[in-house]
Amino acid sequence: MKRFDVGARVTEPTYGLGSVIAVEDAYTRVQFDEHGVKKFLTSMSKLEPSDEPVPAGLRVPGKPRKKRAPKKVTAPVVVAGE
Repeated sequence: MKRFDVGARVTEPTYGLGSVIAVEDAYTRVQFDEHGVKKFLTSMSKLEPSDEPVPAGLRVPGKPRKKRAPKKVTAPVVVAGE
């Protein structure tokens, strides 16, 4: 049975090129370049290794996104007597 590491580039006949994002007991999850995330039963999948790089502009699996600072909310000022 084929096993891929997280981050490995693969190709699948129906969905094309993608990157492995999770390897579970019997399943492999792949983020495809043009078809989103798909889950495959590893023993039945037709995944093959690929040397193609991740296209420019796509997020690399396993690379954390930058966290944004939370927006500050200011309460309105209430003046007594108004």
